[in-house]
Amino acid sequence: MVVLYPKCFLCSIRCFSSFPPTISLQSLRFLQFSPLSSPSSFPSTPFLNVISGFLIKECGFSSSQVTTVMRRQPKLLRKKSDHTARKAIHLLKDFELTNNQLKSLIVRNPTILSATANGQLKPKMEFLKNLGLATQEMRQIICRNPRLLTMSLENTIYPRITNLRNLFGSTVHLCLALKTVSELLTTDFEKQVKPKVEYVKNNIGISEGSKAFLRALYAIISQSFETLEKKIKHMASLGLAEEEILLILKGNPIILSCSTKKVKENIDFLIHIAGLMPRIFAPYPLFLSYSVEKRLKPRYEVFKYLRTNQQSKPLPSLTKIFQLSEKEFLKRFGQYDTEIKSNDNTIS
Repeated sequence: MVVLYPKCFLCSIRCFSSFPPTISLQSLRFLQFSPLSSPSSFPSTPFLNVISGFLIKECGFSSSQVTTVMRRQPKLLRKKSDHTARKAIHLLKDFELTNNQLKSLIVRNPTILSATANGQLKPKMEFLKNLGLATQEMRQIICRNPRLLTMSLENTIYPRITNLRNLFGSTVHLCLALKTVSELLTTDFEKQVKPKVEYVKNNIGISEGSKAFLRALYAIISQSFETLEKKIKHMASLGLAEEEILLILKGNPIILSCSTKKVKENIDFLIHIAGLMPRIFAPYPLFLSYSVEKRLKPRYEVFKYLRTNQQSKPLPSLTKIFQLSEKEFLKRFGQYDTEIKSNDNTIS
């Protein structure tokens, strides 16, 4: 007996047979029946879609990266052409972004794939260039703030640039500020930028226009005032006087971007293990932001080793050893660091 199947069913069979074997039936059911507005329904397998195929085959995206992109921008699943996405990617590549930078941009802001290259993306890049920023500086700003590429130039970026130029006094100082605190362009000026500028000037006491001022602004721009106050109170609870805290913040405002756990670990190590006094943090504020495991601890072990094995020779101070650049430290004390690690491996 000859069974006559409907034409649409035979078409489905032919289409199904052409799918790559890596695509699961679950993915197919998702594409046909699952609502695009439900991110929790997304499977972990690559999507059967022109955009995902372009990202994987021609841009080197992994399946997990494509999944993240589609979760964040489900509208891309409805696209029947990769023309707009392809143009956007080519434009970004013209600005010499590395593959990793390109992937990071798209994963963090998939809306870029729906933006027109010449109408939406290029004008923002040209605008940054006309401000006086070099191509490398533009790349850094865009990579740190991918949302910038899909913001409105007329309604958002232009007004913020005007306010920032007035705040910093000139285009030259504005560019310097953007290179240090690129988040200024994606942060609300009235609600976040102005209050944070006042906080740095009045609460920390760093004068506007200095490099320390920009470092402090960079450290706090994305934090709430409540979080900042908690960090300062935490430093006080660890035995630091208010005057010492202010000196530390003026000398190393980046400490405000560190977690309270990080600050506590550094203070505990420097005071209880290395034997330094709390007053040491005011003249050497960078010690609180150094890595304990990668910098402070290995150098302290070298200091102990030298103190035990080279008593006849004058030793540099522990603070001096902590301050040395990695290159200078390895040049002067690398052999002892190697000996210590070798002995530790032998014992273990």
